[in-house]
Amino acid sequence: MERRNPISKLLQPLLLVVACFGFGFSFSSDFYVDKNLETMSVTAFGDGFVAISENGCINWISADGKVVQFQAMQNVTFNTVAANEDFLISAGSDGKIYFANEDKVFKPIHSGTVKAVNCLTLFKNKVLAGYNSGELRTGSLDEKLEFANVELKGNILSLSSNEAYCYGLTDHGDIFYTSNGTEWNVIDFNEMYKGYYQSCTFSKILVTQNQIAVVGENTDGEPVLYFSSKGSVWTERPLVYTDEEGFKAKLNEIPRDIFYDTTNDQYLLLLAHGRLMTIPSCSHCHQLYKITEAEIQAISGNDKNIILVGENDYVQLINTELL
Repeated sequence: MERRNPISKLLQPLLLVVACFGFGFSFSSDFYVDKNLETMSVTAFGDGFVAISENGCINWISADGKVVQFQAMQNVTFNTVAANEDFLISAGSDGKIYFANEDKVFKPIHSGTVKAVNCLTLFKNKVLAGYNSGELRTGSLDEKLEFANVELKGNILSLSSNEAYCYGLTDHGDIFYTSNGTEWNVIDFNEMYKGYYQSCTFSKILVTQNQIAVVGENTDGEPVLYFSSKGSVWTERPLVYTDEEGFKAKLNEIPRDIFYDTTNDQYLLLLAHGRLMTIPSCSHCHQLYKITEAEIQAISGNDKNIILVGENDYVQLINTELL
């Protein structure tokens, strides 16, 4: 008997394919991106969302998925965006970093370098920017960013923070964190778990109120997901799921992105071919759903909706109550 996808069925009325963008770009996340797709990132900000692209485009999206303002910045290549309750920051190549508040006016931040910015976060009124070769810079919005006192071996690919902690990772396997933005703890995951877990290359870290998650791949090329409560001890979550037909299977691709659905206390892994994998607290209850035929390239959300953006100006809002 054929099993219907409950998410796809319920989401049909919420589907918003925004063909009215008219700007000729597609969305993608700020890591693990198809080289043929234009790099973009999206984040929740205020009551809506903001999407940025590598050609300098900034789109302010309302809570119901409509583009309410479009900006184009000359000679800017954006590849990452982050926000807190008050400010939005975005950056990309040539070391250019910008910030804005609800007035939607972007102002430059003096990064102190022309290196490309891989990732950003805001923590305790400070901007943190990650670069290749383990370079981390930090500073206030109105001052020059300075080197942070942290020794790392790889390229910094991801940063994430909540009110109490900021975490980051490198592609070497370094996981680093701080509670004050000045003093840092660093663990070499691959060295610490040598002989217990396979060596891993991580691509994304995500901090929630009670847990830290990292995704990446091991030396066999298999996707991995690890959880930790404090960042010092890590536990692997096997990526076995139930598909739409009710069969058990093991995930065989690296997630493009990860997002935490606060309402339902579950993680969402963004996959190729328009699919999402739900990771609830129950380790035997993972589900994989086909959401759309479009390629989804980035995910974000707030306490009401999750936003998926993808190729050909695709935008879809998912009410968190339906997940």
